[in-house]
Amino acid sequence: MKMKLFYIANIRMPTERAHGIQVAKMCEAFARQGAEVTLLVPDRKTFDADPFSYYAVERNFSIEKIPVPDSVGLGKVGFLIESLVFAWRAARRVLSYSSFSKGGGQRPEDFKNPSTHQNVVLPLKKGESDIIVYTREELPLLLLPKGTRAFYEMHQLRGSFLQQFVKKALGIIAITGGLKRALSARGYPSKQILVAHDAVDLEQFNIPVSKEEARKHLGLPLEDKIALYIGGFEAWKGLKTVLQASKTLQERGIRTVVVGGTPKEIVGLQKQYRETTFLGYRPYAELPLIQRAADVLLVPNSGKERISREFTSPLKLFAHMASGVPIVASDLPSLREVLSEREAIFFTPDDPQSSVSAVMQALAPEAVVRAEAATSKVRECTWDKRAQRILEFVKIP
Repeated sequence: MKMKLFYIANIRMPTERAHGIQVAKMCEAFARQGAEVTLLVPDRKTFDADPFSYYAVERNFSIEKIPVPDSVGLGKVGFLIESLVFAWRAARRVLSYSSFSKGGGQRPEDFKNPSTHQNVVLPLKKGESDIIVYTREELPLLLLPKGTRAFYEMHQLRGSFLQQFVKKALGIIAITGGLKRALSARGYPSKQILVAHDAVDLEQFNIPVSKEEARKHLGLPLEDKIALYIGGFEAWKGLKTVLQASKTLQERGIRTVVVGGTPKEIVGLQKQYRETTFLGYRPYAELPLIQRAADVLLVPNSGKERISREFTSPLKLFAHMASGVPIVASDLPSLREVLSEREAIFFTPDDPQSSVSAVMQALAPEAVVRAEAATSKVRECTWDKRAQRILEFVKIP
C-alpha cells in the first residue's frame, strides 16, 4: 500500500538558509523510499531559482505553494498572521486530499496556484494510500482534523504555549538525544520520540577537485595553511571564538577564512579582524568545493546557549565529515553525539587559545587518520538512511 506524505514547512522555497536544504533533501529521500511526497510551503517572495536545481535534488516529489499574505517583514505580528494563514490553508489542503480519496470533498486542483516549480501529483484512488503529515511547524498540528496521522520534527525546544500543540502529534522526530531528554523531562513518552540526527548526500561531496583547484576558484593563496569556518554569524555558532583566535593563528602561519554572513555583518568584522579573510555567502552547491580548499574545518559552537550545547545537529558537521579534511570542534554534548576523538579534535568551547591548540594538532600528519575515520563514519549518516528510519517509525501498523 502506497504512503502519501505531506511535508508542511513554513519556509521560503527556495531559501539560502540551511533549513531549506534539510527540507528538500528529506522530501527527496522520503520519495526514494517509496512515499508519494508533496511539500507544502507558503508562496512568499524569494529569489528566482528552481528549487530542484538549487538544492540538487531529484524531481521525485511535488511542491505546492500555499497563498499567504507576505507579512513577515512587519515583525512578530506579521509573522504570526502569515503563520496562522499558512497553517490553516495547509491543513485544509491535507483535508481536501483525504476527502477526495474517500470519494468526496474538494479536488486538490482547487488549491493549486500557478508556479513553474510545481509538479502536483493527483491523489490515488480510495484504498491505495495511507496519509501521513510530517511537519516542522506547531500550528498545523493544532488545526489538522482529529485522527490525522501527524508527526513533528523538532529542532529546538519551544516555549510552553507552542509546545502544547506538539501533543497532537502521534510521534516526534528529535534531531538530538538532548532534545529527547528535554522532552522526556516534560512528560513525553520516550517510545513516541525518535532521535534522528541530520545527514549528508555523499554523492554530492564526492567531487574530483584538488585543493589547488578549489583555492584558485575561491581566490585563496595556494601556499597558506587554512583554517576554515563555514556558517552563520549567530552568537551561539561560535564565530567569535574563531575570530579571536585568528591573530594567534596568523602568527603561527595559519590563515583564518570565513564563509557566510551578510555584507553588513562582514563590513564591521573585517575592520576589527583584518587578519581574517571573509568570502561572504556562497550557495550550498559550492560547499563540496569550498571544503576542499581547507586544511582544517572548524565547528566552534558556543557552550553558552542550550540550543548549541544540547539541541543542534549542524548540517555542515556531516558535510565536513564527508570532506576528508580534519575537523576541529567544540567539546559539547550535541556534537559528541556524532563525533568522538577518533573522528575529530576537540577544544574547550568559547576558548580561543584552546581552539588554536586544536588547530595545530589538526595540522599534524597523524590527523589524517581522524579525517578518514570521520569519512567512514558518515557513510551511515545519509538522507536516505535517515528517511528509512523515520518511515519505519511513522508507518501504519
